[in-house]
Parts: sequence; structure tokens; C-alpha cells
Amino acid sequence: MPRRFFLKATLRPEKEQAYIDEHDNIYPEVSKGLRSAGVINLHIWKEALQLFMLIEMEDDKDLSVFGEGSDYRKSSPRVVEWEDKMATEFHSGWTQIEEIHSSDNWK
Repeated sequence: MPRRFFLKATLRPEKEQAYIDEHDNIYPEVSKGLRSAGVINLHIWKEALQLFMLIEMEDDKDLSVFGEGSDYRKSSPRVVEWEDKMATEFHSGWTQIEEIHSSDNWK
């Protein structure tokens, strides 16, 4: 079963459409790097300036695959450019939200 991670970030004011446009035109090197890092699905939602991201990953992977010095970051200069741009122009980073309940645990 895939592992799921839910995160939140606050979008910088007046950057909403630019953020959407960037993701509509994600660099191929970034999507390839994410897949290679174990991402099965990645979804982002927006409510006003709040961003919410759900990442489904291969069951033996966790969020550490995206960190500084990771194979993902080393996979292409475009990955570093993308991650730096997202974290400086659009938001100041993602915060993981703790899962407290899942229907996966129902009997």
C-alpha cells in the first residue's frame, strides 16, 4: 500500500495565478525526478492563500527523498532551480500535517 503524506504551506499574496501557471508547466526534469524518488501521485489544493499537498509514495519511501543532497535534488539542475523558486518566490516551505485517522485501519 502506498504511503501518504499531507502537507500545508502559505502562498505569498498576489502569487496565486503564477503558482498555478508554474505547476501547469512543470519542468519535465522535475516530474521525472519526483517519479524516480518514489512519488506515485501528487495533488495540490488551494483555499485562499493556503496550499495543501497530498503525496502518495512507494511504501518504502518517505519525505527524506526530497531533502538537501538527495538523489532527487542531484538528478538535474532544473530540480534545484524549481525547488528554490517555489520556496523563495511562492511560499516559505511545506509543513507536514499529522495523520490521526485512516479508514485503512478499519476492520
